[in-house]
Amino acid sequence: MKDVGLTVSGNRYNIKLEDDFADFVNKDLKEAGVNLNTDNQPDKLLKAYLRLAKQANNYESEIEMLIETLDSI
Repeated sequence: MKDVGLTVSGNRYNIKLEDDFADFVNKDLKEAGVNLNTDNQPDKLLKAYLRLAKQANNYESEIEMLIETLDSI
C-alpha cells in the first residue's frame, strides 16, 4: 500500500492505495497539472477528473465498436 496525497484549498487529503494503482494515480495527477506537494485550486482537480472521464468515454466507444465488429464476423 502507498499513500497518495494532495492539498486542495489549504486542506491536505491522504489515502492509501494499492501500489500499482497509487503509481497510476500519482502519474495521472501530475500529467493533469495537479501539484502533489503544494496547494491546488479545485478547478485543477475538476480538470483532472474531466480528463479521465473523457478517456473512459473514449474507451467505452472503442469497446462498443469492437463488440459490433466481432458480432458481424
